[in-house]
This record gives sequence, C-alpha cells and structure tokens, in this order.
Amino acid sequence: MLERVVEARPMEVAEDTFEALYRQRYRDVFRYALMMLRRSEDAEDVAGETFHRAYVAWNSGHGPSGQALPWLLLIARRLVIDKARRRRLISWFPLGGVDQGREPSDGGNTDRTEFWLWFDRFARELPARQREVLILRYQRDMDDQAIGEILGLSASGVRSLVARACATLRRNPEIWR
Repeated sequence: MLERVVEARPMEVAEDTFEALYRQRYRDVFRYALMMLRRSEDAEDVAGETFHRAYVAWNSGHGPSGQALPWLLLIARRLVIDKARRRRLISWFPLGGVDQGREPSDGGNTDRTEFWLWFDRFARELPARQREVLILRYQRDMDDQAIGEILGLSASGVRSLVARACATLRRNPEIWR
C-alpha cells in the first residue's frame, strides 16, 4: 500500500483525507471569496461550490499535485470570476463597506481589522488583479509560487504585480494625510 507523503507545515494538520482538507481550509476559501465578493452569502456559495468541485476532482484522482490551498483558491477564483460575470459587476469590490454579516476576517485582532478596513478603502484605486494579488500575499500570506499558480503567473510576475500595486497605493494622496 502506498502512503501519501504530506509536507509538514507548522500549525496545520495533514491534508490526507478530503474531510481533513475541508476542516482545515474551508475558512481560508470562505475568507478569500468574502474579500473578493464582499457579501457573505455569495462567499458561502463560492466556498460550498469550491469544495463540491474539489471533492469531485479528489475522488476521481485529480486532487492537488502540490499544496492544497493554491489548488482550492484557483477553483474559488474561477467561481468568483463566473459570479462576477453573471452579475455583470463593474468591479469586484462594490462601493460600500466590508460585509460584517458572518465573521470577522481576523479572529478579533483589532489592528488587523483596522488594516483590512483601511485596505478596503484604498483598494478601490487598484485594478482587480492588483487587489487580488495583495489579498493573496498579505491576507492569505501565500508565497510567490502559490500565488502564481492561482493567477497563472510566474513567481517574478507575481513580484512585479505586487510592486506595481504597492506603488499605486503609495501614490494615493489620501494615504499621506
């Protein structure tokens, strides 16, 4: 019998069963969808559909070839894009504040909450792809390789996109007030 080798990461459980993967990563997928769609109902729909599609792929032997989170977020990203197209959204971040409907995105850390509220305010200045790369980098704490898998970029392309996004934010006069 072959055993599946799982790379150990601090503070994580092995992703050797789909149930363990679901328990460990549902919140990550939900938060990503919430940051992209800004409505908890839509984020729940995307997260549920993401895990449904992932389960079908997992059972047919088409699970992740590397880390599971980038694989799940790629599925979620495609669903977010589909949802945005169906609703003909002009922007993935509609005007208005952060949806407070379900759960705080930081587990109660007020400094982190303040940062994401600040980010939400200034992210409207960024193109959707630059907003997304900053969310993946700084909220999801993903490395360039994993972000590249999700966005279809090389690691250097991810770094370039992050640099452009940060430069755009730095040029905003509201930041310096």
